[in-house]
Amino acid sequence: MITTGIEKLDELLGGGIRGGLITDIYGPSGSGKTQLLLQICVNSLAHGGMILYQDATGSFRPERLIEFLKAKGMDQKLLDKMIIGRITNTAEQLSYVDKILEIENLTLVVIDNVTDLFSFEYSKESNSLAKHVAFMEYMHKLAYVMIKRQIPVVVTNITRKSDDEERESLDRSISMFTHQKIKLEKIGQKYTAQVFPSFDGKKMTNYIITQTGLEDSP
Repeated sequence: MITTGIEKLDELLGGGIRGGLITDIYGPSGSGKTQLLLQICVNSLAHGGMILYQDATGSFRPERLIEFLKAKGMDQKLLDKMIIGRITNTAEQLSYVDKILEIENLTLVVIDNVTDLFSFEYSKESNSLAKHVAFMEYMHKLAYVMIKRQIPVVVTNITRKSDDEERESLDRSISMFTHQKIKLEKIGQKYTAQVFPSFDGKKMTNYIITQTGLEDSP
């Protein structure tokens, strides 16, 4: 079990990020998805974890991770326990699933952003069906490997406007393979996190974004 760094969110998750499950963190830009992903990585490293971090957008910033480590008083050498893969196309993204089986002592896999390259390569409206089929084949393989290794997989995803409604990218296809979802969004002046399904009677909690990451709202 890996904690998120947000106590009330962990309660909704039943203690944190679980092994053998795919957890999907999604929300609009600026809602803190990548920061939450980095917090989960830091908390995994704190317990001797080995992480495969797949960056499909080119947004990985090691200096931000170093800030998190410093804030927790952790040794920067722990970054040696992270394997960073810069993914530039869907073929590479698919091939990285095999690496999950190859890397020994792996305790966490993260993918930031899981649908971005599929949306880019199949951007034409006429390719919509092919996009969903290709993405579902990828997610099926990811789910199979994750179950075989029994390690947690955490992915991030964005939301897009559809018929005046904010919806998760490839929502129907990704929902078939993810076991737990964390929806981050800003409502008015508050940041909220919703968990589906929730292990608590409540499904929502508030959080704030600070220099040291995401924290419970006071």
